[in-house]
Amino acid sequence: MTKTLQEAIERLQQMPEDRQDLLARLVLHEIDEDEKWAKSTAANVDKLRGLIGEVLQADSRGECEPLDPDRL
Repeated sequence: MTKTLQEAIERLQQMPEDRQDLLARLVLHEIDEDEKWAKSTAANVDKLRGLIGEVLQADSRGECEPLDPDRL
């Protein structure tokens, strides 16, 4: 266990139980979401590489416009 995680657990132990449960559920949810993202990404690596290649080629041909966040 890392020192940072150990510190977080020690601080959590000092909190009321309802707050501990709330934060524990939040952490568990984030872990689940991270695992889903990792599986999804791993399952689609070839597709992602293909899309990245297409975009890079289009950009090198000058077919891409700069992203303007104000126009999103």
